[in-house]
Amino acid sequence: LWIVARPAHADEVISAVEFMALPEFCLSSFANSDFAARVPFEYRARRGSASPQGGTGYTGAGISGGHHFCMGIVYLNRAKRGIAGASAGAVQEFTYSQTRMDMDAPLYSYVSSYLGQALYRSGKRSHAMKVWAEAISVQPLARESYLAMAEALLSERHPQEALEVLQKFDQVKDVEYADAEHFMAQAYFELKRYDEAKLHLDKAYSLGYPFFGLRDKLKRLGKY
Repeated sequence: LWIVARPAHADEVISAVEFMALPEFCLSSFANSDFAARVPFEYRARRGSASPQGGTGYTGAGISGGHHFCMGIVYLNRAKRGIAGASAGAVQEFTYSQTRMDMDAPLYSYVSSYLGQALYRSGKRSHAMKVWAEAISVQPLARESYLAMAEALLSERHPQEALEVLQKFDQVKDVEYADAEHFMAQAYFELKRYDEAKLHLDKAYSLGYPFFGLRDKLKRLGKY
């Protein structure tokens, strides 16, 4: 059963720190919507900045109701900081955008991955898994929902299940992605298959992955 989304309170303000954590296209998505007053004052003069993905200012990279999607990210980041009620707000805002998109829309998997994360953080695991599985089914070449599902499984200490999800993407991908390789490395690490973890970690770094925590763990074990 889909949740009927309602917009967040119109007077709710986004802090400068929260705004800087958003994708670049959120600037134009907010500026050209009725959420504009929430944007930190110092950013409002840059009204109408183009999306890096080439979407229109209103939708934000082709996402229906892009300003709702961007507000969902604000709520999701608040939920990660332990702010009560933020997960529910994220579910509402992501649902607003996702249910207004065609399943063949280019960023359907991207939006669904976020909706699944918000549902998962709200304690609705089965619903989250259903959202991710659906997105994977209709857009098998898009990585986002595979990675979101794998991240959830890794957090539950189910690395073999996470690896199987990641391998499904690995079998169909037509582009190499640093974050996908890093998730593969993490799953192999949790399974204590350190040589394979190093192989995928090196590939992630060759593709530009910027964080080195997993490498340091392997080094402490003498496996890197």
